[in-house]
Amino acid sequence: DRGNHLHGGTSGFNKKVWKVKSLTRENNEAGVIMEYLSADGEEGYPGNLWITVKYILNADNQLKIIYDAVTDKSTPINLSNHSYFNLSGFKSPNILNHTLQINAQAYTENNQYDIPTGNILLVGSSPMNFLKAKAIGADISDLKDSDGYNHNFILDDYFPGKVRLAATLSDPVSGRVLNVYTYR
Repeated sequence: DRGNHLHGGTSGFNKKVWKVKSLTRENNEAGVIMEYLSADGEEGYPGNLWITVKYILNADNQLKIIYDAVTDKSTPINLSNHSYFNLSGFKSPNILNHTLQINAQAYTENNQYDIPTGNILLVGSSPMNFLKAKAIGADISDLKDSDGYNHNFILDDYFPGKVRLAATLSDPVSGRVLNVYTYR
């Protein structure tokens, strides 16, 4: 991708056939555990990389996604879920009227290829400020150097081992709400 390995190369993990390792059902949860072996040299990355992802749905309609990766050589890895949610269902073709709140007072600056530069910027009064819930489309036209929101937000009060609320997305028409929690 313009000299960068955005999404893991030309054939990222989203385009691979994963093996179902097992199905799980415990208490009020059910899920699937899948695995993939990325062989040494695949997409130009060194080392064999064994990856496991668990998708677990519980009785409260909460979806947990848990990643685990082990490699036999030093190699970069940054696994993430890249799902998009339209809480209006099929009633609206876009989410510009959805409201979003993100617990982040800072984000990383992107270069012209949407790659983080490492510079940390405060959201301040910029279009990146979602500290208070606002419509996604409210300030999107003010993003002059990108095609929209494709940025890394730096979460506030992030402590290893602690589950915390990262963001809340809601659709005022349907009333649906999506809370995103994360932990490390």
